[in-house]
Amino acid sequence: MTDADLRPQNADELRQWAEAVTPPSADLSLAHLMAMSPEDIRKTLHELRVHQIELEMQNEALREAQVELAASRARYFALYDLAPVGYWTLSESGLILQANLTVATLLGTSRGALVKLPLSQFVLKDDQDILYQHRKRLLETGEAQTCELRLVKQDGSAFWGQLTMTVAKDTPNEKSEKGEKAERVCRVTLNDISQRKEMELQLRQAQKMEAIGTLAAGLAHDFNNILGGILGGLSLMGLRLADADENQAVILDLKTQVKRGSDLTRQLLGFARAGQYQVTPLDLALELEKISGLFTRTHPNCSIARDLAPGLRAVLMDRTQLEQVLLNLFINAAQAMPTGGRIRVQGDNAESGSRSGYFIKLVVTDTGIGMDAATQARIFEPFFTTKETGLGTGLGLASAYGIIAKHGGSISVTSEPGKGTSFTLLLPATDRPVAPPVLAPVATTTATNPRGKGTILVVDDEDAMRHAYRMLLRISGYEVLMAEGGRQAIEILREHGQAITLVILDLTMPDMNGSQTFDALRAIAPSLKVLLASGYSVEGQAQKLLARGCKGFIQKPFDAAELSAKMNEILGI
Repeated sequence: MTDADLRPQNADELRQWAEAVTPPSADLSLAHLMAMSPEDIRKTLHELRVHQIELEMQNEALREAQVELAASRARYFALYDLAPVGYWTLSESGLILQANLTVATLLGTSRGALVKLPLSQFVLKDDQDILYQHRKRLLETGEAQTCELRLVKQDGSAFWGQLTMTVAKDTPNEKSEKGEKAERVCRVTLNDISQRKEMELQLRQAQKMEAIGTLAAGLAHDFNNILGGILGGLSLMGLRLADADENQAVILDLKTQVKRGSDLTRQLLGFARAGQYQVTPLDLALELEKISGLFTRTHPNCSIARDLAPGLRAVLMDRTQLEQVLLNLFINAAQAMPTGGRIRVQGDNAESGSRSGYFIKLVVTDTGIGMDAATQARIFEPFFTTKETGLGTGLGLASAYGIIAKHGGSISVTSEPGKGTSFTLLLPATDRPVAPPVLAPVATTTATNPRGKGTILVVDDEDAMRHAYRMLLRISGYEVLMAEGGRQAIEILREHGQAITLVILDLTMPDMNGSQTFDALRAIAPSLKVLLASGYSVEGQAQKLLARGCKGFIQKPFDAAELSAKMNEILGI
């Protein structure tokens, strides 16, 4: 290429080329350009090319900076706006300066609608003092503050939130030109803790139910002891009076009342999860048919429709307790339908994600008056009832709750006023074959029971029970020794030794309980026969003693026939 080739062909071409690549400070006058020598042109061209490369590098750096800025903005958007927690920036006076999208979503509004509004506007009125006190401590001490309160959404609904508040580190502390200190800025994070609060509420409710259950079991035990003494005395009176005596009718009525009291304590024990259980595989269809027939005979204005899926597994529960649960649900439905109505029972095999094993989902729905949310929240509490005085004890659903929980199942309720109620039960199930049906026992009378002989040691801390035992056992032909506790029983056994035929031992006593007394008595006389008696059930400690050698168990209250039959069974009479 010659020098002539490097020259632009005319002045316009030269000016355009120079303007494109020449730094602004360069002299682009036409006279200067036309006067340049080939050497100067070569030199200038080189400088222009170097400058062009520098410009391209600068442009590339600028593009990279723009890409990085876009990435930073995306990261900021992801970290701030789309964070799983809400972020606020507040003025010292509590006005919202900034808010991320999470906050707006939680409150059900737009982000722009939050700015310049006081944060307290979105806090439930009853909890606004909590926010005020924590903000005050934050601004006074500068220490981070955390509180839990309820926030209100745009639609008026509330949810639980946990707020953590700090003073921003970049808050200016210097004074303005007017001598006023710059306003501080607060950073606030928000976590939705509604689910945790719901779990805490459920835990407290479970603990409350457990505590009431323990109380109910203790009351049932003590009440059973009282009923035991009454029933024992009534049985004795019945044995002494002639069958035709008019007093027999009075005694029979009193025994019926005691039986009602005993049924009440069994409901208490069922709620307290301390009832007597014999878990076996049961045919739910047969149990429902039996209970439905019993219920509809006494409630002719109520109908029951059963809709059970084919191939239903066997329910793994105690037969009596299952019957009690079903009957309590039916009675509750009937009371919600005072003019009559329809009960629908649906059942199908189900799997529970939170529990292992098989289950049957049973849904019992009525067409009754329904319940509001406040009533639903308390429906399984013992002694809670919406019925008039004398029409309900408030133990039916509570006992059903306790029975189902004891068997490893669950029960829940959904209802609306005027739209009926549905109880959903998850009952433990099994593929094992169904247990054979229980045959009704053949009625017997005390007159056919053979008289016994021997010496019976009664160990019970209740005076009334010891007195009842003494009368019932003596009239049946036994000699009776009495001990009001374990230590006295040990002394009597050491004194009378082999003369004692059987020990009737109360399970719950002060000082030495039934288990301790049993071990001490068997240490003295290893072959001694012991019959456990308690106002509690056969579960727990009683079951352990039976496994260790006790010959039998009888639950208070019992009458003369029951006691005689149990003793005859143990003594082989």
